[in-house]
Amino acid sequence: MLTCGITFCPACSLALHDWQLKLFFKIPINAPFIPLSEIAVIQSHFKKAVTDRILWVTKPGVLSPYLDFIITFFDGWASQAKWKIVTDNKSVIKLAKAFAKDENKPLIVGSDKNYLKIAVFLDANSKNNCCQIVLAQDSRIRCIFQDPNNPWAQEFNMQSWFSLIFYHLPIPGNILSFSTYPVNGSRVAIYEDHPLVETLLSKKYLMRRPDLVVDPYSFDFPDLPE
Repeated sequence: MLTCGITFCPACSLALHDWQLKLFFKIPINAPFIPLSEIAVIQSHFKKAVTDRILWVTKPGVLSPYLDFIITFFDGWASQAKWKIVTDNKSVIKLAKAFAKDENKPLIVGSDKNYLKIAVFLDANSKNNCCQIVLAQDSRIRCIFQDPNNPWAQEFNMQSWFSLIFYHLPIPGNILSFSTYPVNGSRVAIYEDHPLVETLLSKKYLMRRPDLVVDPYSFDFPDLPE
């Protein structure tokens, strides 16, 4: 069954890939394109809403003007809070002090040391006919919440990513899956074409995953270079 929309089914899980890195770029960027890691960090620590305001300290990014629209695609209380981007280079600590006397204190999240990693993998098990393109965002994330009953200050090095797997060319009819991580703490498939995978397996263009291989993450791409 072809699926579209966010699901927690493993993309291309029927095929056994041997991903070999063929191309890699690392580019500094002003800000993450989408706050995937930021939302994941917040909601993994606070299971329930602690504020209705989140201040995101970061430099202006390509998609910054569309943040309010992007946030609506995520579940959980953090995506329902009002996000505001703070771009005047304030530190998260100084910003937290500025709101120290507010009754309704905001949760402050800072993102810096941002890098975009672009990687191209070829699948040796398909004679390099199956390809995976990965766009990964690396960031340092710092969080401060000055609630007297539940204070929190922590720093994380996080990575979020998008993965496109296709056969021969990335055109309609050749795309096996499109997935992302993290959404609600997991990797999710936004799009999967199971009939295409089954067809390629039946023709032995892809290698079928043995029944004994049960690790759900064994078909992810290898670690990206630093």
